[in-house]
Amino acid sequence: MASKISLKLLVDTKTKKVLFAEAGKEFVDFVFSLLKLPVGAVVKLISAGTMQGSIGRLYKSVDDIGGSYLLPGTDKSDLLQPKVLHPDGRELLLLQGGDGEAGGASPLARFKMYTCAGHCATATMEAKAACPQCKQAMATELAFVLPSAAPRAGAGAAAAGSSAAEESGGYVKGLVTYMVTDGLEVTPMSAISSITLINRFSAANKDAELAEKFVSVGMDEGLALLKAALRSDTVLSDVFIARKK
Repeated sequence: MASKISLKLLVDTKTKKVLFAEAGKEFVDFVFSLLKLPVGAVVKLISAGTMQGSIGRLYKSVDDIGGSYLLPGTDKSDLLQPKVLHPDGRELLLLQGGDGEAGGASPLARFKMYTCAGHCATATMEAKAACPQCKQAMATELAFVLPSAAPRAGAGAAAAGSSAAEESGGYVKGLVTYMVTDGLEVTPMSAISSITLINRFSAANKDAELAEKFVSVGMDEGLALLKAALRSDTVLSDVFIARKK
């Protein structure tokens, strides 16, 4: 996963409003991964339809997106009914494997687990603790693998024909362009859907002046997107237009 993601926006330069973004797998994986935070469980309890801001629509996008656009073995319940991760294990998909990050280290570098020299079926977060089975010191560090990076069971044969982007993990398939609206509604991109949205906007805004704008999404923008999604219906405009006048 690159430390920066490129995004193409269609913007009305008069009203300073983003109509939609043309996004690839990496950006969609990132915005979907926001629901891996406990927010997803909150949305389910409160009801997506009454949730203020754009998280409710994002939740519904995951619920509605067709299975043909998801990677084999992907379970939408991981997003719609997420389990709470260990606090040191939380990492946005946008930031995984980013060699350009400060210090070059993942936040998961702080998360260490150990086992004994006999490799009993036990693990601990306390180095040199006594193994409850063989009583040896548990000082052998274990490799911690993110769920998105782990190979999926039974995916061996199917993975042979998969693209490199799809094999890198995440949620949606690569080689597909997605349309992400200002309110974070995510759908597969099509000429009909984009033209319909442009015509609808132009009818309501006779003097609209549309232009393309290319932006990069990194750690700062990722955090800004999360904050805006919790309080705003115009997430992309708030982050990429209002913040960068």
